[in-house]
Amino acid sequence: MSELRAALAEALGPLYRIEREVRPVGEYRLFVASQSENGTQLLVKILPAALSLGINDLQFERAVLLLAEKLQHPHLVPPRGAGRAGSFVYHTRPFVPGTTLRAWIGNNGPIPLARAVEILRGVLAGLEHAQAAEIAHGELKPENVLLADQGVLVADTGIASALGKPATARNDMAAVQSLAREMLLGRKPTIGEEPLERTRALPLWLTEWLRSRWTDAGRALAGMRPPPPSSSQSSQLFA
Repeated sequence: MSELRAALAEALGPLYRIEREVRPVGEYRLFVASQSENGTQLLVKILPAALSLGINDLQFERAVLLLAEKLQHPHLVPPRGAGRAGSFVYHTRPFVPGTTLRAWIGNNGPIPLARAVEILRGVLAGLEHAQAAEIAHGELKPENVLLADQGVLVADTGIASALGKPATARNDMAAVQSLAREMLLGRKPTIGEEPLERTRALPLWLTEWLRSRWTDAGRALAGMRPPPPSSSQSSQLFA
């Protein structure tokens, strides 16, 4: 057993036992832990060593617990807790079976327009709830959008702020637009590429929405609700 896994097992035990390590996200290592009595699973996200060294784990844990109280919403995965395992700081959330938006795009390419709109509405609904509680996501990206049986879920909301990183609703909205472009292109946008509407035919309302810089998720969500489409518009929207 590795030193990290042993330290994590000691920090979480005896209530939880480490089941397995899953694919890392950037510099973050991820483990799945199961509750010994009922099998409830947690995803444990380990902060990189350099970041862990500068974190007051007690303050971080308190911040995460406050987030958990405020982020109860059908489109959010609230954090569960946080702590220290040896020299590493970690935080936990419920384990959600499914796939990330990043993995789906990597395996399948561009997302059909109707599905992309559905995903964006789920993301924006979760962000709207968080921003109403004065919580910005701070690190919105395809890795933090989960496509699960229960719908679209946004993970790690507010963790950036808990770690002392700057996070604002306006930055979240810029991240949402990048998310939309990546879903529709099937890849990360590159600097200087031609406008999306020239790359792929989009309904006028969505083209205008992508050009806008919304200040918060509530206004962005309202801006995504077009008038009822005509029959010709319907065939374009759901193609």
